[in-house]
Amino acid sequence: MASKFINPWIKKIETYIPGQMKEGWIKLASNENNYGPSPAVIKTIKEKAGSIYVYPYKDAEVRREIAKYCRCKQGNIITGNGSDEIIDLIFKTFKTPAAGMFPTFSTYRITAGIFNKKYGEIPLDPGFSFDCKKFINNENFRESQLIFLCSPNNPTGGVIEREDIEKILAEGKITVVDEAYYEFCNKTCAGLINDYDNLIVLRTFAKAFALAGLRMGYAVAPEKLIKSLMKVKPPFDVNLLAQETAIAALSDVEFMEKNVKRILDDRIILVEKLKKKFKVFPTDANFILIDASPETANEFFNELFKEKIIVRKFGRFEGFEGDYVRISIGTGAENERLIELLEKI
Repeated sequence: MASKFINPWIKKIETYIPGQMKEGWIKLASNENNYGPSPAVIKTIKEKAGSIYVYPYKDAEVRREIAKYCRCKQGNIITGNGSDEIIDLIFKTFKTPAAGMFPTFSTYRITAGIFNKKYGEIPLDPGFSFDCKKFINNENFRESQLIFLCSPNNPTGGVIEREDIEKILAEGKITVVDEAYYEFCNKTCAGLINDYDNLIVLRTFAKAFALAGLRMGYAVAPEKLIKSLMKVKPPFDVNLLAQETAIAALSDVEFMEKNVKRILDDRIILVEKLKKKFKVFPTDANFILIDASPETANEFFNELFKEKIIVRKFGRFEGFEGDYVRISIGTGAENERLIELLEKI
């Protein structure tokens, strides 16, 4: 009986199932930074754990520190319970239809479905390159009012050039650029918020800063857009430990940068090893997309799973030839173990 009260579009949505994790296994599936967070973060957790009986109260301070890191004003920053929550706020705030590239981070499409909003997918070129002219001329783009871009793109790893982002912004639609992997490529369009009033840049502490388990995301945008997003943001959404540890992480950016360099150095080695057996796509992030053919993605996944290594299998992307697997860059020891097993596949 109660099911008749459920919104009909919710019944059509598939429940998101997070990647697997087993204690003691090597997880190379979710693009985390397996080197872990700064010692300053661990120290802060130990010192502040006793304060969790109070509601979170550090939002202004964390926004101020993020603004320093991003070289903008505090009024240009909004925080969220992961950047996923900010995507949720965006759909609550702005008009649709929406559109985005394909393949890309599935949360844009999933969140649109939750709000019963139309979301159109615009395919990348073969090889997953981004053709700005085709993107803008696509019917889904022309019909949309809200655009999602991801740079570097998850799961393909490619960066959208700044001039292409400016061409899209010039079309006047609210444009969201997800820069979750910014620290691995050092290419950003965040400075364009001073030139375009329709730009929202998403960032996260989950990747380079290694705070995935604490859920801290943020957006950089013109103050008018931030004020609108703030109206639909729940109070106390970001927990106190997430606020405190974000501040601590920003006090030790050098630690993050050191580990990012280690990851990028290991990426070079891993790409060369993978190229010997598989088609590897260019990447500016902390992960590598491969075409596992002639094996299926499922077979590739299972062979590593038997050896206690977890990667992300996508299988086929509609409209693209191939069978795809994404491999996150782990620690040096984890990557060596992966390479050892790849020799046997």
